[in-house]
Amino acid sequence: MIAFFQGKKGELNVRLRLRMLSSEKYKIINNLLISSYGHTTQIDHVVVSEYGIFVIETKNYQGWIYGRADSEYWTQNIYGNKYQLYNPILQNQGHVKALLRILKDLPPYMFVSIVAFSRKATLKNKYLENVVYWGQINRLIRSYSRIMISAEQAQYAYNTLLGANIDAKGARKQHVQNVRGQIQKNQLSVANGYCPRCGGRLVHRNGKYGDFYGCSNYPRCRYTRQF
Repeated sequence: MIAFFQGKKGELNVRLRLRMLSSEKYKIINNLLISSYGHTTQIDHVVVSEYGIFVIETKNYQGWIYGRADSEYWTQNIYGNKYQLYNPILQNQGHVKALLRILKDLPPYMFVSIVAFSRKATLKNKYLENVVYWGQINRLIRSYSRIMISAEQAQYAYNTLLGANIDAKGARKQHVQNVRGQIQKNQLSVANGYCPRCGGRLVHRNGKYGDFYGCSNYPRCRYTRQF
């Protein structure tokens, strides 16, 4: 429950920052909940513009944060205590795919994934693309200055997402329960030594960044988990 309210606090912080963007150039949707193929997807922030569709995942963690771009989980280190968190890059890629199913007329390169952390966290992997701190979001968005679509297309995309947004409280509560259930299912699979993606066995391996568990079905399945 504490993590839930911390997350909401982070979303509010980013929401206020996004309001500083030009309202003539950028249309903002916060806490978007959409449904496709029977599954719901919650997205913290979407910024629609002629320069791209910016999909923002907000994280309000503290401590050292590190992990590879393709790892299933990252690590949070607080005073030597280590915790696992689902890779936010992969998480946001799922959000982009959900948006693509709704905005079918827009090409994938129009969508820009951004993962933003609080300054309470220290990002140890400094060269991951578009993984930034909250205060860097607006500058990153403004750095995309090439016009990709017309103002009319941008407005249509904005209106389409607003129309697809689910406001019902019951649906949003069910979404949270579904996410928690999936997390528990994945954790149980890993605890039993099986890959949560494909069901293959997890194998202890040693890599450039230390020991980790990898799926026995590699390279078909690239699931990894830090040791």
